[in-house]
Amino acid sequence: MNIAELEALKAVAETGSFTRAANHLGMSQPGLSRQIQRLERELGTRLLERRGTGAILTDAGRESMNFAIRTISDFDALVSRFGPDPSALTGVIRIVASTTPAEYLIPGLVAEFTGDRTGISVEVLVTDSAQVARMLGDRQADLGLSDMPSTSVGFSAISVGRDEVVLAVSNEHRFADQRSITIDQLRGENIIEREGGSGTWQTVVQALSSTGVELPEHKVSMTLGSTQAVIAAVAQNLGIGFVTVQAANSRPDEVTAVRIDGLSLERDLSLVFETGRVRARHTQAFIDFVQNRSES
Repeated sequence: MNIAELEALKAVAETGSFTRAANHLGMSQPGLSRQIQRLERELGTRLLERRGTGAILTDAGRESMNFAIRTISDFDALVSRFGPDPSALTGVIRIVASTTPAEYLIPGLVAEFTGDRTGISVEVLVTDSAQVARMLGDRQADLGLSDMPSTSVGFSAISVGRDEVVLAVSNEHRFADQRSITIDQLRGENIIEREGGSGTWQTVVQALSSTGVELPEHKVSMTLGSTQAVIAAVAQNLGIGFVTVQAANSRPDEVTAVRIDGLSLERDLSLVFETGRVRARHTQAFIDFVQNRSES
């Protein structure tokens, strides 16, 4: 088994086609097929099910694909760290982030970090907080930004700041002229909820649990998958919803931020990464930058 064979498997799995995979890797289709066949002989099992001009992974193939992703990622990191030019900082940093950090935190961090480092680019993958650890573990990303607890097993975290969750209401709503309301005033309101894996929504749930109160009886007008979708719905007065204060303040002509009396809705946001993983120089440089920034 070698890296070329694993890259061949990964290319076929991602493109769904031997022809497209061969073109992507810059090699002939027969040559690609031979690499897959060698890998299947070495493992003693079929990894791909051929269907006409396409191919899909078998159960063994899916397990092997996960291994291939991790191995290729680690190999690329080793090449970057110990390559021919140890002073060079070039490459792509893949950051998986929940919605709020992706929209309001990463752009500033990246601009501050890259500066004159023209050889570095950043790819941001947006998901909900519940998926950040999984995607890091699967090597779909190098780093994560979320409210993931710093005590998570196998991960290290560096604080990059705090944010606050507030209730966003339309400027036409009856709460718009109030700085804060009581939790009981939410009774009967149309509330726009986030999906279950949302860090913003979990902040609300945990704050309610820690104070021993529950949301009063209300109507769920809709469940949405992003902060901006909630803000857009609130602006149309389709309901009220919990978002970060940055999001609520982003459309002051349409949306007002209102706090809930007696409910602490602040949370820590952190840069998260696997403990002990070999990382490329440019990725480690970003971690060092965030660490120094947090200590200054």
